[in-house]
Amino acid sequence: MHMTHTERFVVFQVQNEWLVTYGDRTRMSYLTREEAETSAFNAADALASQGHAVSVLIMPDGPDASGQHLMILSGRSTQAQPN
Repeated sequence: MHMTHTERFVVFQVQNEWLVTYGDRTRMSYLTREEAETSAFNAADALASQGHAVSVLIMPDGPDASGQHLMILSGRSTQAQPN
């Protein structure tokens, strides 16, 4: 069995800003949730197009947010075939 490492992006709110983290290495700040989500999905798509396994975890916001309502989107692109 071959285990594949999944590259994970996490989108979450801290006070008045939205953050996107990638592993333990990158933290990007955005004013809106939509901007943060777009950034995370674009970066994840770029990695997936290179054959990496990726996931985007979006932490819910608002008073009804709890750990039971996490949204995880993941995917893996197919490997490019040689010409």
